[in-house]
Amino acid sequence: MKNIISLILSMLLFSMVYGTVYAADTLSGNDIQHFINAFRPVQELGGKYDFNDEEEPAEDINPEDFTPMTYVLELMKNHESYDEFTDIILSAGFSSPQEWAEVGDRVMNAYTAIRIIEEMTPKKIQEMLKNIEEVKKNEYLSPEIKKQLLESLTQMVTISENLTEGEIADQEALSPYLDRLELLFKEK
Repeated sequence: MKNIISLILSMLLFSMVYGTVYAADTLSGNDIQHFINAFRPVQELGGKYDFNDEEEPAEDINPEDFTPMTYVLELMKNHESYDEFTDIILSAGFSSPQEWAEVGDRVMNAYTAIRIIEEMTPKKIQEMLKNIEEVKKNEYLSPEIKKQLLESLTQMVTISENLTEGEIADQEALSPYLDRLELLFKEK
């Protein structure tokens, strides 16, 4: 049962990462640098104000998509700090908060995908194939859940074969910035 729970959590992360639609243009070095420039000041702004984690964004956001920056933007739109937030975004080099959210979502998706692919060692793939067999044999899962888990597991096993050109291009653009992003995400 423990394996099934961790499998479901992995599947959720995977579906969020690969459910996002990529724009036609590739991330540029400027886009990524602007995101890096804005990250710390936006994080500090979040620490300065009391944000209720239970607040819902003003606009509905599809939970299938992994769009963390769009989510933040929607929370910010009705918050007292929105003008200050906008100033940070513009100072970082973006033309608008919407551009920041779109670029940020793509940066986060590319970063997460790179890290997931790095972890897909032959040993990990073998474990996932074993999990596929366990799911098939599990009598406690409904046919719908089994189907969903099996489809997601199969996608994860063949992850590098299923990437779109836009996803590959974004990951390639992000590669030179991985160490800087890693440090940025780990700093508090």
